[in-house]
Amino acid sequence: MRVYFAILLTSALCLGALKKRSLSATGVLAAAVVGLTTASNDNLLFTTVLLAFFISSSLWTKYQARQKMRLDPKFTTASQRDWRQVLCNGGIGSAISLVYQYYFDGRRPEDLSIGERRLMTVLIWAYIGFYACCTADTWASEIGTLSSDWPVLITTWKTVPPGTNGGISKLGLMSSFAGGAMVGLAADIALWAQYFYAFRSGALPRIPYVTVGSLLGTLGSVIDSLLGATVQASFLVDKRAVSDLTAAELQKRKDIKVISGADILSNNMVNVVSSACTTAAAVGLIALLM
Repeated sequence: MRVYFAILLTSALCLGALKKRSLSATGVLAAAVVGLTTASNDNLLFTTVLLAFFISSSLWTKYQARQKMRLDPKFTTASQRDWRQVLCNGGIGSAISLVYQYYFDGRRPEDLSIGERRLMTVLIWAYIGFYACCTADTWASEIGTLSSDWPVLITTWKTVPPGTNGGISKLGLMSSFAGGAMVGLAADIALWAQYFYAFRSGALPRIPYVTVGSLLGTLGSVIDSLLGATVQASFLVDKRAVSDLTAAELQKRKDIKVISGADILSNNMVNVVSSACTTAAAVGLIALLM
């Protein structure tokens, strides 16, 4: 039954994304893999958190699109995610979901040993940490861009043009906190709805994941900004900040100036590294608390 649900839900989301042009054709295929490996999980938390990330990110990407176009000439292309962006924002989460299914598919928390319950909690923290980072980064980028104040570079605190990698603002940081909190709240609702009696009996620890998500989301966004300011180059082109320029584009124009960072990682790789670091931080933190 869960397989049919996973296929139906994934198909609906992919068709909707394709119709709204929020995903490219390759992005839809990658999203199908992420959706199927997640929605087939019998723990509702995994699907609920993925839906919260996907829907909220899509809405914020389209919000105030005209103003974003004025700030970023590549906004129209960037708003349509391809397979690389989808896997960077879902690949690790899918892997965690598959590991969870391998160990706990069809099993109740009450029937698990203490060690198995701890592993279950670690995997849940890892999953929330991953999507808290992805959601916080997306919300900060999509909402923070609209700030009336120019951002400051996280490493130097100097004012930089909107769109500069590593640039942070009050609105962006608050958006990161809210995005992570939203992921944690989605996890709380799903867990309590499905495992109410397990919480009541003490089989599962009562952890306020809305707090966990907000903290991990903010941490992930800060890590992403630090990476963006140091190992991802931002260039000033026609008085606008751009990144991920090809060697041919850099050679073609002599008026391009480097705002910050070294041209080492692409935006997709920065997302992967920051989300992986946040996931590891989540695992390390719950390991210390146990």
